[in-house]
Amino acid sequence: MPARASNGIAYPLRKKIFESLFSKKTISVIIFLVCCIPGFTQPATVSRYALIFAIGDYPEAGGWPKISSLQDVSYIQNILQNQGFLPGNINIVADKNATISGIENAFEELIKKVNSGDIVVIHFSSHGERVEADNNNKIDGLDECVVTYNAISPLKSKNYQKDQAEYLRGHVLGGYLKRLRIKLGGSGDVIVFMDNCYSGGGTRGVSVKRGGEIPFVSATFNPRKHNQSDSSFLYKEEIISNDDEKKMASYEVFSATMPNEPDYETMDETTNTPVGSLTYAIAKSFENLRLGSTYPTYRALFANIQAIMNVKVPDQHPLLEGNGNDRVIFGKEFKYQMPYVEIASIDKSTNQVIIKAGELAGLSEGADIAIYPAGTSDTAKTVALARGKIYKSANFSSSAILNNSLSIKTPAEGWAFITARSYHINPIGLKIVQSRSKNPDDAFSPKDIATIKKYLSGLSFVHFTDNPEMILVRGRNADSLKTANGYLFSAVKNMVDDSLMVIDKLESYARYKFLQTLHSQVNGVAVEIELVPLVNGKPDTVEMKKSIRNNVFVAYESERLTLKIKNTGTRDAYVNILDMQPDGVINPVLPNSRLPYPIYAHDLKILAGAEYFLPREDFINVSPPYGTEVFKIIASEKEINLENISTTKGGSRGGMMTTMEKLIGSSYGLSRGASTSGNSDADATTADFIFLIKPRQKDQAQN
Repeated sequence: MPARASNGIAYPLRKKIFESLFSKKTISVIIFLVCCIPGFTQPATVSRYALIFAIGDYPEAGGWPKISSLQDVSYIQNILQNQGFLPGNINIVADKNATISGIENAFEELIKKVNSGDIVVIHFSSHGERVEADNNNKIDGLDECVVTYNAISPLKSKNYQKDQAEYLRGHVLGGYLKRLRIKLGGSGDVIVFMDNCYSGGGTRGVSVKRGGEIPFVSATFNPRKHNQSDSSFLYKEEIISNDDEKKMASYEVFSATMPNEPDYETMDETTNTPVGSLTYAIAKSFENLRLGSTYPTYRALFANIQAIMNVKVPDQHPLLEGNGNDRVIFGKEFKYQMPYVEIASIDKSTNQVIIKAGELAGLSEGADIAIYPAGTSDTAKTVALARGKIYKSANFSSSAILNNSLSIKTPAEGWAFITARSYHINPIGLKIVQSRSKNPDDAFSPKDIATIKKYLSGLSFVHFTDNPEMILVRGRNADSLKTANGYLFSAVKNMVDDSLMVIDKLESYARYKFLQTLHSQVNGVAVEIELVPLVNGKPDTVEMKKSIRNNVFVAYESERLTLKIKNTGTRDAYVNILDMQPDGVINPVLPNSRLPYPIYAHDLKILAGAEYFLPREDFINVSPPYGTEVFKIIASEKEINLENISTTKGGSRGGMMTTMEKLIGSSYGLSRGASTSGNSDADATTADFIFLIKPRQKDQAQN
């Protein structure tokens, strides 16, 4: 069954927290949370509950084939019991009891039982289907649904209005789960495993399908009316603020596939029985994790799952989503994760690897990398599997030759860490400037200067010159990196002692400089964006035209805007948008996983010719200072994720689209196209959207 995009409608730009439970295309959802591991004790007040739904023995009259849901449940149940879940706290709702009312009653009972900080397990195993949306907040006009026991298939239905009521819609289930997270509070935790494929077409085993062949819609269904919907999520009328999000249980979503992939069963070689591939990988991962005094994070757990699935079902690409990925499994604290890059492929015959990052990440020819086991959070505590040097790179991918053969079998078993970056740019000109103060404490000493020059001398992307573009200045309370015109780029407590911080800041500036000059074109791939003012809370394209002055969009202080995206090319494309501040800071616009409602790279596929607005919670509130801002648009046929190259720490300025701070006053004009860079390895089309921010005049009306 084709993925959602087969209707000619773009993929949704983002998934709300619980929408992600049903964004893949068949609903055989596993929500799985384990809280007890050997050597780890929870406070006595923490309880653990499990709620398992298994719907497989569908009535013949409903037209849904029977599936082996109970087989999946047995795996999850065994894991839970082995991890200390009490049998009395595990509630199984199976087959004829898993009707709309049966599911509702089970959730209501669970929500009443749990308390703040409790651990909960929820497991769904069933067919999944897409049903005509019961509101206008879905871009494709379809709701992802659980096929309950009494649901009638679209091929058997004689009365759409009556039969659609037996499908458990995603937004209804999402409502239960949101209430559950609120009840669990900020100290609770929810892990979500989705052993499912795209709606309507998933096969888990030969001729075994867990979804409908066609969407279930009424005779008057018209999907095109949804293509400019302002939301594709569950809670169109509800916005969760960052403060409210902190009061809710954290969550992690493990998905068996990408949104447009089928989910296949695999064979358990021990029992010789079929089992869901994600379920199998979960079970094996808990056996493989080295649990001791140091507990792995959910990200590390996913790395293990990914490696197992890469062997058993190599055509599937599992996903990790959520706001607690770097939280220690079943713990209360977060662990720092060193930045890493995934490996795309390994050629053991030549000791070469292809890395899922390129020149924009500092992986130009000559850069150094080290390969460590997937799940490594700190390279100082682990031995590298191999080291290598980049010999070829494109903008968003690169190739390296390693110094020895890798022992790992699949790319998913290793992560690449960048040990020395190289940027394909003219080196940044630096100069160390003495303070004008007569106080010697306000100036770098000759010894200080020699120390700074020594640790920067090995960087290929910087050089010292009397005609610099960046100056290093000694300060009383902190030292500064400034642009040549005196604009503060960043402050460092002590440049002499903190060499790593200085290098990190210069790398950020080099990345910004490279991005400024990045222009490439792929035939048939083109995306445009527009900022659209809101009038009475709705996008107003007429007002948008009034905002263009001399071919530049002008936004005024306190104005509310939204973002319109259109694929103007002939090919479907994934979109990344980066916000470039004039001080060298790069903010992620899309994708952006740091938000209460994360936007993931796989959500950003736009069909050729499709266009839509961002949803309401992403509206832009314009604020001073005034000047220019640049959105760098990057469109590619293959999914890429540039969020990690942003230089912000802990989130972008002021939320989604920045607070429009620290802007310079010159106007760049507007460039919607992209020029060819001459690079034959171009892997994306780039374009710049440049707009101007001005103070609101007293006589201007508020939108």
